[in-house]
Amino acid sequence: MSQAKNWGFICKIDKQGKYQILPQVSTERWKLQLAEEEKWLLFVGDIPQIFCHPSDVLAFLERRRTIKTFTPPNSLRK
Repeated sequence: MSQAKNWGFICKIDKQGKYQILPQVSTERWKLQLAEEEKWLLFVGDIPQIFCHPSDVLAFLERRRTIKTFTPPNSLRK
């Protein structure tokens, strides 16, 4: 969870004491929830989809993280 937090994802514990990782953008409808010691469950729209190993979770989050240092290409500047 520390890498997710470093990348800017929302990390919290729900009412049942389960760790959760939520998207950076509030309009995205997915969340990851720690289901077992080494497995995370991906939810999309509150519907469970698939169990993920920690390496899969990192790959999923890396593709979805927001890079805050975006500079437009020179061809778009005027």
